Amino acid sequence: MNNTVSREFIRILARKGRIDIIRTLRAHHDHRFSINELSRTSGIPTMTVWRAVDELKGLGLVKTRKVGNCTSVRLTDDREKLRPLKILPDADPHKDAARAYSMMMSKYDWLEECRLFGTVGRGEHGPGEEVDVAVIFDDAKITEQQAKEASSSLSDEVREKLNIMVVPLCVAKKDMSRKGGLAVELRDKETIWKRRQ
Repeated sequence: MNNTVSREFIRILARKGRIDIIRTLRAHHDHRFSINELSRTSGIPTMTVWRAVDELKGLGLVKTRKVGNCTSVRLTDDREKLRPLKILPDADPHKDAARAYSMMMSKYDWLEECRLFGTVGRGEHGPGEEVDVAVIFDDAKITEQQAKEASSSLSDEVREKLNIMVVPLCVAKKDMSRKGGLAVELRDKETIWKRRQ
């Protein structure tokens, strides 16, 4: 990639919403989005998405296809074209907030693990959304009420520091082995912190 293209690439990606759109397409790389669907999932206004898709297509980063009256969008399969995206941090401010929260929670000896779920866990969140974190605690060491109070207190700290709201859901470790209910939903979610045995 020559310097001229590099400058153009950086100039386009610096515009509002471009990185959010790429992150959304990366998170759902097998999915073809309509413009409206991409707008909803990324949290970027529709007209901005139209302009961004046009620019990203010009860079060879996305492919579009007409489907009836709609335009479908997905990332290109061309690895060479996607290589410049490596300069983008994979960091997502919502996931960063979840990780920061989990690290703060790790000071408690009753914490077993933290798992990411909800829209952030599915990669379907937009700017300003809350982050759902399952706080799995050892109920032999602490009551559910105590775990809720400690979890909520640190959630407030994260919001003050990062301006992102983490919403903890406290679940007893023993409940995670149950065959039904919430445990089933949480078992396949991304673990963002786990106590080493």
